[in-house]
Amino acid sequence: MQTVARNALLIASEASLLLQKLTRRTRPYSQLQDAWPAVSASCQDEAQQTHAEVADALRMVAMVGVFRSRGHLAAKLDPLGRAPRGPFLAEAAERCTASGLIECGLPALLDGYCAGWPPARKAAYVAEQLSLQGTLDPTRRVYVGGALTAGEPGGRALWVPHELLEHLQAAYCSTLAVELDHLTSLEEQEWLARAVEARAQRPLPAQQQLGILRALLRTDMFERFLADRFPHSKRFGVEGCEALLPGLLAMAEHCASHGVQRLEVGMAHRGRLSVIHGLLGAPPGSLFAQMDNSQNEHHVGDVKYHLGRSATLEFPPVEQGQRPPRLRVSIAPNPSHLESIGPVVLGMVRAEQARLRDTSRTRVAGLLIHGDAAFPGLGIVAETLQLANVPGFTTGGTLHMVVNNQVGFTTEPADGRSSAHATDLAKAIGAPVLHVNADDPEAVVEACRIAADWRARFHKDVVVDLVGYRRHGHNEQDSPHAGLPLTYARVAAHPRVLTLYSERLVHEGALAPAQLDAWHEEVGSEFEREFAAAGAGKYAESVEAWLPTSWQGDALHALRDAGKGDPEPRQEPTGLPLVTLQWVGRSMCTVPGGFATHPDIDKLLAARRRMVAGEDSRVDFGMAEALALGTLALHRGRRPGGCEFGSDVGEQAGLPTEVVPGLLGLDPDAEERAAASMGLNYGAYAVRLSGQDSERGTFNHRTAVLYDQRTGARRLSLAHMQPGMQEAVEVWNSPLSEAAVLGFEYGFSLGAAGMSLVIWEAQFGDFANNAQAIIDQYVAAAEERWGQRSGLVLMLPHGYEGQGPDHSSARIERFLQLMNDDADHLPGHVPAQRREAAAVFAALARRHGGQLSREQTVALLASVGLGEGGEHVELLWSEMGLAPDAHITQDNWERLMVQYMRRNAERQANMFVVAASTPAQLFHALRRQMNRPFLKPLVLMTPKYLHHHRPATSTLHDMTSGTFFNRVIDDGKVSDNTRHRSRHPVTGELFLLPPDRIRRIVLCAGQFYYRLSNARRAGRIRDVVLVRLEQLAPFPHDLVMKVVSQYGNAELVWCQEEPKNMGAYRYVQPRLETAMRELSMAAFGVPPRALHYIGRTAAASAATASNAIHLEETKEIVDAALRGGRLCP
Repeated sequence: MQTVARNALLIASEASLLLQKLTRRTRPYSQLQDAWPAVSASCQDEAQQTHAEVADALRMVAMVGVFRSRGHLAAKLDPLGRAPRGPFLAEAAERCTASGLIECGLPALLDGYCAGWPPARKAAYVAEQLSLQGTLDPTRRVYVGGALTAGEPGGRALWVPHELLEHLQAAYCSTLAVELDHLTSLEEQEWLARAVEARAQRPLPAQQQLGILRALLRTDMFERFLADRFPHSKRFGVEGCEALLPGLLAMAEHCASHGVQRLEVGMAHRGRLSVIHGLLGAPPGSLFAQMDNSQNEHHVGDVKYHLGRSATLEFPPVEQGQRPPRLRVSIAPNPSHLESIGPVVLGMVRAEQARLRDTSRTRVAGLLIHGDAAFPGLGIVAETLQLANVPGFTTGGTLHMVVNNQVGFTTEPADGRSSAHATDLAKAIGAPVLHVNADDPEAVVEACRIAADWRARFHKDVVVDLVGYRRHGHNEQDSPHAGLPLTYARVAAHPRVLTLYSERLVHEGALAPAQLDAWHEEVGSEFEREFAAAGAGKYAESVEAWLPTSWQGDALHALRDAGKGDPEPRQEPTGLPLVTLQWVGRSMCTVPGGFATHPDIDKLLAARRRMVAGEDSRVDFGMAEALALGTLALHRGRRPGGCEFGSDVGEQAGLPTEVVPGLLGLDPDAEERAAASMGLNYGAYAVRLSGQDSERGTFNHRTAVLYDQRTGARRLSLAHMQPGMQEAVEVWNSPLSEAAVLGFEYGFSLGAAGMSLVIWEAQFGDFANNAQAIIDQYVAAAEERWGQRSGLVLMLPHGYEGQGPDHSSARIERFLQLMNDDADHLPGHVPAQRREAAAVFAALARRHGGQLSREQTVALLASVGLGEGGEHVELLWSEMGLAPDAHITQDNWERLMVQYMRRNAERQANMFVVAASTPAQLFHALRRQMNRPFLKPLVLMTPKYLHHHRPATSTLHDMTSGTFFNRVIDDGKVSDNTRHRSRHPVTGELFLLPPDRIRRIVLCAGQFYYRLSNARRAGRIRDVVLVRLEQLAPFPHDLVMKVVSQYGNAELVWCQEEPKNMGAYRYVQPRLETAMRELSMAAFGVPPRALHYIGRTAAASAATASNAIHLEETKEIVDAALRGGRLCP
């Protein structure tokens, strides 16, 4: 009776709400009775009957709402039956503190109902449970109006109550359930309800059933084969969720039918090998080779279940005569840091959409495959979800699939989250959630199709929660039985989904047992053949195939280019003609008529126009950055009739050029544009910059985006310099997130590699701590691990200004620690590189007696893409100094490779770390990022107070033709932005003493130079030179030594504002010692000198929170550096 009362109360409360809505504008029934007291008894009976019909109708409509709202809490989702209905949370019920979250009367209502009952009993049961007031006629139909529109054409208005119950149970409480109450759009709710309810009445055709079975069979046999042949190798199998594969195939096919051309996939390790084989069609043998580590003897960047792969899938045409839909699917490589790949993939999707000009965001989509413990447990998931509908980051909807094992390593759901479902987080962004039992592959396929249709219809995120189990331990090497005894007792007794589904199809007559046996034999034979082929070395990458992807292949290509007289074919200058800088500067400071700017903005634009007035105009950091971005985006022009401005190098190189619209040679403005365009490089690049408050800039230094003070209209001036003659420029404020936004921009840099300058800016440099996993796993290591090359720029404001521990240091030391250079050896002398060169040559010459003849070398060069002829062999023999009939030996090869490494050390760096201390240096560093022939991430320490510090400016001349980025800035030299103060304004006397009278060389980096410079000038200290190390890494050994060697009598100190265990000192000190040891006497004829340290003592915290203490510490450091006081230990 309690169950009946609870169900009746639940339905009645919903009905009461509906009744209130329906009667809000009409007179209540009791008032109608009072209005006609003379009504006949028969009319009263009729009225009472009508009242009962209305009440029952409302109860039935309310029941529809209850099923739609709470049906997922009564669905049969757990394949193991530990929770007969709803989500499973724990083996022991008393440990489930979240049980209150899933309190629902539907399970009791449904469990007490039997579909095999006669109609009369069904009618009586439903009437009792719902407190229906009408007759118990089992054929009686109740009016539900438009509350249920699925099924028959136009929907059904009248339903038999128990038939409606069965229909709702099949739609919302079977093996497929949906959450839609949180959707804010009524249209979205109705669309999703129709899709789910229609699915319950639409069986799959036999042909599709057999396709599902074949996908299950291949997945099941693949996992079993791996377990049998590689029992001691981790594989993180998908067993227990094998229906993932037919689901993904269905989702991919539906995406293709909706016009999606590329699907970028991010997933963790669980099931990855099966997806690479079953979805992308990777030969089994290639994966078998990875299982026994025989794929490459020289370099394996990551474990097999982290690697990526791409394939083009083709599906049957939707209609007769149409072209078969094709879909390019790429699975991105990723580390074991679960979910970190999510924002990276979304960034790749957005970049692909930009490249294809896919403004509707329908041709490229993202699919993220999550784990059930990671989805609610890791903060980066929430950060990534919040990007879904943000203008600067949306991708038109992401498909999410949760592979829900209902266990995290050994942790039960109740210990891993506080919500009923693992996917509840997704409801925060209005994403519908489809929960599906992994033992019902047809329901999985339907859920995936609905998800693909949803994205095509609404361009929003959607989640499919694939609820299954994990047949083995976390990595097949550990046993979960001790910690989860009840679960794994059920697993041991539970049939595989292949068994369940094949028996069902045989029972239904859709499959003959002989056919199933034949498929088993076919797939098993294929795996045996592939296993034998892998054992025979078919999938082992030869040294000839691997060589072109290595630095030694780069060395051979560089030799060819040098022979052509073009050692850097893509290298372009960073400096530009004055007229170009002036035109770009004035363009970005021009506001169209009718655009109402703020008075402060008017002053800013006027000041920036003055910065480009002439060659000696002083430019600040904000304007220098804008000039760099603007000049990268603009196209190079040419005269009407095809006469290009400047040289014809661009056309000879096959580079695109554009015609300046309306350029007739008469309009002065057009002539100015023409002259400006002449100085631009041949490459034009899109620009994207994002970060917290990046439109304005944390320090009010950028103001890239203007807002109309009357209408609020947004204008990015850099995007409107020359419409049709420039690439896209984007500047976006990001959500308050570091990890997801940095991951997104890293992914964008991969998708737009070589085509876009991509910048992520931290609000303060130390906030990058929140994205440390992205930095460690992707920015610093992805090229070595997965061969991914990125030109991403990280702008990290850095500098000590008394703001406390959390707004001072960008933690330079952490980035320098990640550098891949050897502190104890000069480039080209690193023992590991020599050993690698020796090993490669030994492999190349193994079949030729340990040396290579000219004929053998011709074949080798052809194999790495250097042609068939002997021209390159001549160059190689000449470079090595070999006689025509000589052979290449290991010593010859090693010398060639060492020479290359010396000349091209920066190509082998994993990233660059720069502390640009002048606006001109910032300008050149940003332009160099796109104008050099290789891509590397750039970690750029940007200033804070220098944005508004008058001495921290550069002349416009310092950005003109012939200027470039200086890795080291010597005191008073042409690259010194304070050189105009190096002489007495009246007498012309040099401020500094001659080099032989210099007492001390102070090496420093970043904005601290200005503290030292101002104090030196104030104290008239003339015997101390300040040398700025602008590029910290890769370390410029030769350039530092060239500067230091000028001052032969000076002691050498490193001065920094960071504590001794932080900052750049620990990186600089051993490398400078190596340079001293190897180059001081040999190259410059001066004896080596020790490097002394001046700065704060080692500390656990980055800075003091007291401004007074900060000022005192800074004064002590400056005094010690300039006056020869105490050297900090």
